[in-house]
Amino acid sequence: MNVDSLTLTLAIFIGVIGLVIGSFLNVVALRGLSGESIVYPPSKCPKCQKQLNWYTNIPVLAYIFLGGKCQFCKEKISLQYPLVELSNAILYVIFYLNFSLSLKTLLLCLISSIFILICITDFKEQVIIDLHTYILIALGVIYNIFNYNSISIIESVLGIALGYLIFEILAHIGTLTVKTRAFGEGDTLIAMGLGAFFGAKTLVFVIFLSILLQAVAALPMLIYKHFKQKRYKSAFALITTIFCLIAIKILDNFDSLYFYILPFILIALLWCLITIFKGIKNNTVEQNFFYMPFGPALIFAALIMIFYSKEILGFFV
Repeated sequence: MNVDSLTLTLAIFIGVIGLVIGSFLNVVALRGLSGESIVYPPSKCPKCQKQLNWYTNIPVLAYIFLGGKCQFCKEKISLQYPLVELSNAILYVIFYLNFSLSLKTLLLCLISSIFILICITDFKEQVIIDLHTYILIALGVIYNIFNYNSISIIESVLGIALGYLIFEILAHIGTLTVKTRAFGEGDTLIAMGLGAFFGAKTLVFVIFLSILLQAVAALPMLIYKHFKQKRYKSAFALITTIFCLIAIKILDNFDSLYFYILPFILIALLWCLITIFKGIKNNTVEQNFFYMPFGPALIFAALIMIFYSKEILGFFV
């Protein structure tokens, strides 16, 4: 991609705006969780509670110059702050370079900032603040009023309804089977927001992609946790599950072996699932298995779909 001097200058300017707004997103997310006002009091160290000087609030640079520590009490500053600032800035610049200086870019930047807010609160406390999702739903509808996704307002509304139905049905299936919701109410609200943005048809693929992303991210963490807590049987069951699925895929290319070996793999897979769900029932596998933050997976899947929807839909449809 050839970038002229004007485009580069605007990209830098937009990146700086993204850094500043990213810094504000940290405040909005953390104070939203604590119940404090986002306006008052001014920024302070969460450890010593001393008000920070203006130059210690410069996005990213302040973190580097302070060595990642508070200027007063020398308590370590969470890496979350620069990561959020950089993530927001990078997304702003990417949207600008892909969609130029336009209303579409502005809306996408706003939506991506809401995405980041949702990820922060879900990662930290497994909490989704309703207001953030309501704004996402509204922005999704507005985005489609201008027909940027080539879907009608009716399809956008249907996407909201489908997002609600899918996650509430799955959540209640979890309640019936293992006595706990498979997904939180916040996940339902996020799905409704993504349904407003993508419409019903594409939302299905976003959810499917998010489940794949969640599986890739969650299984290694679960295996590590079970080994650390000496739950070797559950850890072994999870590892075996992965190998069973890989083996089924590999054997698909060997017709002569597939018929003979597949039954044994399926038996092993069934044993794994019984072990895992038995552990959940007996509380030897924590119920948090079903409460691992799913919001970030939905958000990452949505970002992938924004840029590669044609390729992904073309692969499946």
